[in-house]
Amino acid sequence: MHSGASIVDNNVEFGIYSSPKEKTPKKKKTNRLPIKKAICYACLIIYTLWLFLPMYSIFVTAFTPTEDLVSAETFIWLPKFTIEPIKAVFASDIYMEEIGIPGLVLGFINTMWMTLLPTVVGLLVSGISAYSFSKIKFKGKELLFGIEIIIMVFPLGAFGIITQIFYYQINWVPSVLPIIIPGLFGSIGTMFFLRMYMDGISNGVIEAAKIDGLGYWGIFFKIILPLAKPAFIAQFIFGFVGGYNNYMGALLYLDGEKSLVTLAFYLGEITTLFNTRGQENIHCAAALLGMMPLIVLYIVMQKYFIEGVAMGSEKE
Repeated sequence: MHSGASIVDNNVEFGIYSSPKEKTPKKKKTNRLPIKKAICYACLIIYTLWLFLPMYSIFVTAFTPTEDLVSAETFIWLPKFTIEPIKAVFASDIYMEEIGIPGLVLGFINTMWMTLLPTVVGLLVSGISAYSFSKIKFKGKELLFGIEIIIMVFPLGAFGIITQIFYYQINWVPSVLPIIIPGLFGSIGTMFFLRMYMDGISNGVIEAAKIDGLGYWGIFFKIILPLAKPAFIAQFIFGFVGGYNNYMGALLYLDGEKSLVTLAFYLGEITTLFNTRGQENIHCAAALLGMMPLIVLYIVMQKYFIEGVAMGSEKE
């Protein structure tokens, strides 16, 4: 009995047992926001407002009556709401008179088919190339990949005039062929991005598919494509936005063909179509309508876009 009591006393002495009365008091939780975090939030809010200020300016001007624009001496922060500028975009312009379709509608239709065809086909070609470099072993693979990386370094935009002369020599101008045909062969940048994503897909899945009897094409369409869907969607958005905003292509190769006008080209010349004072609201209304498809596309694809950009996770 005495030995048991001494063991307990020793345990208490060395802190193994503690008395309920000796509990350390809990710290009171404070809801105060740390100064560093508050400064960070404030900077982010200011930066966000700064980024959205041009968008707000376009939105406000697009719904401001012409009379208010003419009479205003400063920026109108809260306009008298009107949809007359939007109606004016679809009412009458040179395209409506000559072709029978408002320039904005004609430009949107032309932009969609000129952009979707090379974007979709080129994305598929880039995906197949990325799959070959990532999962298929063949001689000279690293050498070919290195050559493509070197090509990425060259500023291809500097060769714009040279390519224009080349397309003139083969009688592709004026036409949509210089805008569509090159995009059908894919993009080195897209291929590079997709290969990095496909490298994260487990090789065990590929080997299991081979055991089940799938060939290279079956593995790509049934295994790789579903697993890499976020990356493909992210690259589709990048490619679609690039084609949607392609102003230089229309300027260099369409040669003023009104029936082939693109949306970017129409928005570029709208200041000359509506050039009187007070018609800035029509310019902003057309720009706002032109941005809506891209905004809707990003909202719908936002989840997959973020997953595709945040690449590198291991797939099982």
